[in-house]
Amino acid sequence: MASIVGYVPLLGEGEAMPAWMHFDWSAKVQHDIYRDWGTYYSSRRRENFALYYLTQALLLQNDDWSTMYRRSLTRGKAADIPAALLDAITAEEMALNDVGPNCPINLQICDCLFNLNKFEACKGTLHNNLRRFMGIKAKNFEKRLIVIDDVIRDVTGKALSLFYLRNQKLVRHVSELIRASEIVDDRPKWKILKEQGKCDIQSIPDEEEIFLSPLEIARRKRAFNVIHQTYLNESWYDVLFLKNLRTNPSLLLRQCKNSRQFLETLVNKQYDVVRRFIKMIHSRSPLYYVSFLKFKNKKMLEKNKEAYLFRIQYQTHRNMIHDLRQIHKLRKEKKVKQLSSYAEKIMGDYYVTKTNRVMCWKFEFYNEVYNSVALALAEQYSAPKDIKKSKITLLEMLLLPKDKFKEATPFVFGDRSTYTDGDYQDPVAIRSRKLISRLEKRIRFAKFSIEKCYLYHQIGDIHLSQLRYDECCLNARRAIKETQNCNSNIWKFLSMLLIIKANALQQKVEKTKEAADEAIPVAEQLKSPRLMKFIDACYNFAVDDFRRKAASLAVARASRASLGDSLGNEAE
Repeated sequence: MASIVGYVPLLGEGEAMPAWMHFDWSAKVQHDIYRDWGTYYSSRRRENFALYYLTQALLLQNDDWSTMYRRSLTRGKAADIPAALLDAITAEEMALNDVGPNCPINLQICDCLFNLNKFEACKGTLHNNLRRFMGIKAKNFEKRLIVIDDVIRDVTGKALSLFYLRNQKLVRHVSELIRASEIVDDRPKWKILKEQGKCDIQSIPDEEEIFLSPLEIARRKRAFNVIHQTYLNESWYDVLFLKNLRTNPSLLLRQCKNSRQFLETLVNKQYDVVRRFIKMIHSRSPLYYVSFLKFKNKKMLEKNKEAYLFRIQYQTHRNMIHDLRQIHKLRKEKKVKQLSSYAEKIMGDYYVTKTNRVMCWKFEFYNEVYNSVALALAEQYSAPKDIKKSKITLLEMLLLPKDKFKEATPFVFGDRSTYTDGDYQDPVAIRSRKLISRLEKRIRFAKFSIEKCYLYHQIGDIHLSQLRYDECCLNARRAIKETQNCNSNIWKFLSMLLIIKANALQQKVEKTKEAADEAIPVAEQLKSPRLMKFIDACYNFAVDDFRRKAASLAVARASRASLGDSLGNEAE
């Protein structure tokens, strides 16, 4: 059966509408047709079409309690429980004035209250209906009363008492949040903000961005998996797939202008429906009750928790040993880029979610990893044996790209490659912005100073690769300041080296000389002859460039003065 929802007949200019397209029955007949179509589509689980036709029927006859009841059932199937309850209550009032109390409608009200997790209100409504109906009609209410009594007994039994005892502080905090959210302050917004010490002159207040720690993100991810594994068993993979589908670029293609919005709305709507049903199941059988049924023996529960903790500790310790071996191997093979990416992956994704309880020797492990990365970065730099005979430049010795101004591609009029697309986005720049955002989020929750030194250095290095020299120097100075808390001379030296690179790329010879001069005492504290020779070579290069620049400026001034004298003599 085809639908006419949104159908517009295509007629030519001056063409009359065919007779079979005329819908000229009386309002009563149209109402019955729409109601029957809505009932048919509701039985076929096509709720959108059913709601459309039932609504059209109610527009024609708004006092029909039977149609209102059918729309309530359809909205219940579509997981729109609040709207279904309102329709059921409206249908009950209509039926009460027309034919008296109606058993199916009252039963629908009880079901909606139960689905909305209003167990006390549902129990009260069931008792009222048991006084109103008798015989066979009362049996349905009695069955539901048995179910609601069992649910209330499970939710408020011994399992709840043990849960409250274990989570007293959390329960108190949540109750305070709920109590604060229920307070309604009718005063003007500027008065409330003034009392809180916030800015009260902005017409549009700034929304504070909530940053979640990596531990909180991991905890929520684990809780998501646990609750769906508990209630859905193997089907929890489908919920996870649907959750990831909401932001999947393969489904929501930007090129598909018409279908993208529809698919995005559809996926979000279906995911909300699934989450709503999961909350309904959790309200009837909470996790603390499931855990209580699974482990009635407290000693067995503690034993299983302890065994799980030891298993995670052992696995984490094995991973630590394996990662340290891999880092030492990459450093020995001088694969610096692979080492940096590997360290960022394991430290930013895995170990950042481990606590001291699970990860023993955490501080020592962090020191070992970041010091290995710093040593690998420092081992790249070396000065040639004979600087005078070698033709190496300062940029080459700092492992920086050569000056590419001479390699600029000339513009050709009419050539498409000359003009860049306005919508073109550099993938390298996008990748660098994402990495900077990731590192900045890690800084917010970093506990160790050596980790902050590493993060600031990496952010500065990314800014340097994107030719943002001021941001590079800013983060390098932050890293130098942070090294005072951990006494890490190697990271201090690498951060100073970033400043030398930024100044060298900008041809700021005087600042390059000053930065190299500041790095010499740090290299001496490291007691590394190779690094001392390297930084001395950098300083000598900077001094030579400075002298060369001073000489060229002096020659330029002399030429200008001689030119001015010659012009004056000619004028005389």
